[in-house]
Amino acid sequence: MRTIAKLFVVAPLAVSVGCSAPAPVADDPSEEDRNKAVVLRYMQEVVNERKLEVLDEILAADWIAHNPGEPNGREGLKELFGGFFGMFPELHADVKRVVAEGELVVVQSHYTLNAADRGNDWAPNSSATADIFRVVDGIIVEHWDVVQRPIPSESVNGNTMFDGSALYNYRN
Repeated sequence: MRTIAKLFVVAPLAVSVGCSAPAPVADDPSEEDRNKAVVLRYMQEVVNERKLEVLDEILAADWIAHNPGEPNGREGLKELFGGFFGMFPELHADVKRVVAEGELVVVQSHYTLNAADRGNDWAPNSSATADIFRVVDGIIVEHWDVVQRPIPSESVNGNTMFDGSALYNYRN
């Protein structure tokens, strides 16, 4: 979309100065798209598939954590996740939405502790989470999160915390 918008701005300018407009490059994803891909890889491969070795590729060794229960640094996170996955072997993050602006990527997810709860927006052993990642040069360098647990069993408006269009859905 941005490439097309740029073309509408650049093309008239190019004609007015007597040169041709550059052709849009379809194979050149935006910074936001590249950053989303890194974060979605983290969510799928690290959280859902338990591939902690992937952190060596996509997480800064000295990453900064803003969750008070999360250590700074890649090795500390591996240790935390290893213990957490041992306690909750069926933990799963169902990514609902992903929004990116520059270095920041926000992911809204439904975390469930049991496979039986996947797909149930009212699951009692689950949480609604907004993770915020800062990605620099393809590496996650910083993380914030906001977690609501438990998810209320009722809603005065009848909506779940995840209603609406979902861009991503990792229900396995």
